[in-house]
Amino acid sequence: MFGLLSLFISLVAAYPARGPCTGDCWAHDPSMIQRKSDGKYFRFSTGTGVNIMSSPALKGPWTDLGAALPDGSKIDLSGANTTDIWAPDVHYADSTYYMYYAISAIGTQTSEIGVATSTTMEPGSWTDHGVVGIPANSDYNRIDPNWIEIDGKQYLQFGSFWQDIHQVELTSALKVGSNTPYQIAYNASLNHREEGSFLYQHGDYYYLFFSAGIAGSYTATTPAAGAEYSIRVCRSTTGTGGFVDKDGTACTNSGGTMLLASHNQVYGPGGEGVLTDSDLGPILYYHYYPLAEKEAGGDGTAGYRYGWNELGFTDGWPVVKAA
Repeated sequence: MFGLLSLFISLVAAYPARGPCTGDCWAHDPSMIQRKSDGKYFRFSTGTGVNIMSSPALKGPWTDLGAALPDGSKIDLSGANTTDIWAPDVHYADSTYYMYYAISAIGTQTSEIGVATSTTMEPGSWTDHGVVGIPANSDYNRIDPNWIEIDGKQYLQFGSFWQDIHQVELTSALKVGSNTPYQIAYNASLNHREEGSFLYQHGDYYYLFFSAGIAGSYTATTPAAGAEYSIRVCRSTTGTGGFVDKDGTACTNSGGTMLLASHNQVYGPGGEGVLTDSDLGPILYYHYYPLAEKEAGGDGTAGYRYGWNELGFTDGWPVVKAA
């Protein structure tokens, strides 16, 4: 425990304070977006039917609106709870909001990625289209989807453990078609603990953010200091491969520059994404576990929290900034 506390103390000055949050600040694997019509913020999280929260500002007050898919997913997946929907990823295109999501049985490759659409993002407005059709393969797990458009083509990043993070081109916003996924990030150590990827373009580069390490839980148990969740990053000029970290190490060869690690009350940050805010520019958002609650054992009622920081770029690499 002394070693863990020493690590936290050494990191206190390493990262700026996270942005403030008021109202309902719970979040797990968040996806955040501003509505085009009025600039209102929406935050989606892992949970029953995908939890939706909204706020007039990044800092809140955040209000729980209910579930996007209250009856669960239409995906029929034996061994998985199809009402427990994981890792939503929401984007806007052609007057429509698309929400990719995952259905899975924890710790297994019994998983599928689906997609739903809405024109408002409000509860009751979502239409579930079911699976996108990524083929099953023992090399990867079909969870943690993330969408991006590159040179007019649509891609999904996905994966967790096994052979880590893969990418596949979509034939339409709703389907993969016959396209074959390929690996874009892999960690040979840490039991291949990489997941939750998010690809973001800024300037001449595409930045692959991902979570590495051991996720938190509602107990006082902690992994070895430094083995808990953290946010890493690699970059590429094409967005479809060739990702390297700041030292030039390939992301497919255990590369990944540390962007945000545990500090102060922020324990195990991860489940990240980047929002291009209409006023502040790039915002890194994520979930974390409050250290004090972790040390006390937690009670499972509050759990993960929503965190955010402004994101700057120095010498072509992202850095977290104070809000």
